[in-house]
Amino acid sequence: MLKQVQHDRGFYMVSIIIVTYNRLDLVKRCISCAQKAPDVEIIIVDNNSSEKIPHITIANKENKGFAIGNNQGMKVAKGDYFLLLNSDAFLEKDTVEKLVEFAQKHPDSGVVAPKLLNADGSLQPSAGSFPNLLTVFLIMLTIDNWPIFKTFLPSIHNRYSKAFSKTRTFDWVTGACQLIPRSVFEKTRGFDEKYFMYGEELEWQYRMHEMGYKSYYLPAAKIVHLGFSSSSPANGAIKELQSYMAFFKKYKPAWQLPILKVIIIFGCLLRICRGLIQKRHRWMIKAYYESINNCLKF
Repeated sequence: MLKQVQHDRGFYMVSIIIVTYNRLDLVKRCISCAQKAPDVEIIIVDNNSSEKIPHITIANKENKGFAIGNNQGMKVAKGDYFLLLNSDAFLEKDTVEKLVEFAQKHPDSGVVAPKLLNADGSLQPSAGSFPNLLTVFLIMLTIDNWPIFKTFLPSIHNRYSKAFSKTRTFDWVTGACQLIPRSVFEKTRGFDEKYFMYGEELEWQYRMHEMGYKSYYLPAAKIVHLGFSSSSPANGAIKELQSYMAFFKKYKPAWQLPILKVIIIFGCLLRICRGLIQKRHRWMIKAYYESINNCLKF
């Protein structure tokens, strides 16, 4: 049972913050699942959806993105913990309780994240290592996903299923569902609002780690996450590569950025070739051509 703390903000243990942009069908299901959790308030931040989203707390007049939307929600939240939940993510009945109980027992928690499942119940990898020249090289050449190498090489997106079999720490965990103590938000000031979507949770957790907090993965808690409901694989690829460059510019020595660009461009050319050869990957041609242009302009 959760240990609730009374304070002048109210009596909520957890504030569930959901940033929405259309997809009413998924939003309704997400809210319905969230309402089953105990001792929670639900904050809906809508980014100017054309559909009629229910129970809106904050209505933006334009699409302000994931980072700004979540920061807005956290600033008005009353809970001792903030659960940032994607609108295409569906909580199990006891997920919130398990996340909070773990965080209460681990005061060094910056983030606690559950196990993510695809719609068919299969594992959805959801964590990895911070970007550096090695990890970007490995992912751009897909070496980190080769059958043998993925068992021991660091990866920005760890796809080794056994890595997600037990409670552990990662450098960063995905933003689809993450529990964050209020105190951590107050000390770190939340997401960097220069990020619109993709890479913002990684950057924030890097700052948390610099302050001594950890990112925990808790497989005993589970959610179903559909993914790409408000975006597409092409847009995700473009935005993610932009986030690598922004991360390096902010945190790495200046000499590393030109090397990073060479690695990214080479990896993009490989993916363009794949798109030319394989029909189901045709989307890669336009996406990675755009990524090369973005890299050259950065």
